Amino acid sequence: MQPQNKNRMTLYLVYATPLNNGPVIEDTVAASNEDEAYQKARALYPRHQFDVTVYLQSADDD
Repeated sequence: MQPQNKNRMTLYLVYATPLNNGPVIEDTVAASNEDEAYQKARALYPRHQFDVTVYLQSADDD
């Protein structure tokens, strides 16, 4: 039997809305929890340029 990986990565959806009213950017990040996903999203989409929302990717999402 293999040990469970406690640091299993989960896919999170990222919606980054430019503060200058540009189109919303849809992206994904892999993280072990929502806080880490938000940190990764912020590294990609800085606070001074984007409003960021992070959602857990559901298995039944298309």
